[in-house]
Amino acid sequence: MALPSSNYIGAGTPNLAVSGGVLVAPLNTTLPTTAAGTIAPAFKALGYVSEDGIESLGERKVETVKDWNADIIAQLQTEHSVRFGLTLYAVWDQDVLSEIFGENNVTATAATTTSGKLINVKETGMVLPRRSWIFDMKTEDKKLRIVLPNAKISSITEKKFVSNELAGFTINVEAFKDDSGVKAYRYLDDGIKTA
Repeated sequence: MALPSSNYIGAGTPNLAVSGGVLVAPLNTTLPTTAAGTIAPAFKALGYVSEDGIESLGERKVETVKDWNADIIAQLQTEHSVRFGLTLYAVWDQDVLSEIFGENNVTATAATTTSGKLINVKETGMVLPRRSWIFDMKTEDKKLRIVLPNAKISSITEKKFVSNELAGFTINVEAFKDDSGVKAYRYLDDGIKTA
């Protein structure tokens, strides 16, 4: 049993210097297997996330079974999910738009002397593909990396367009089992090095 110690607490701040915090890549991209391992170049950072950070929304639902005497005699798991919610602010970023609307629905023309990069988006309602996701965090010397090898955006709410708030996309990312039966991998480094 761990006694209270500040060595074991920390915040979930993004590891911006190393990875960008939230990254996504096609399925079957080589995944990191440690809290600080190299991330494959196929992973694209998705820019700023709102101050609400990344929220774990997964659930484990259990149904109780009672006998004739109303005593609980069993608990049966009826659902388990791994799901994360976050708000992406980089609405002028081609990679973010490709995740939200589908890569085939986003085209870009390079910047010129008369205009910036031009991005065209078609909203078709196409089903979004499954992708690999990484949430990369650091607090002091501690690191936390959550890897979702097989996940997809399950809901999108576009923030309103007003002058006193940033535009953005609030999304939920739902994880599915990989070939090993794992929905999410959490890799932690407590930051305590030997002398």
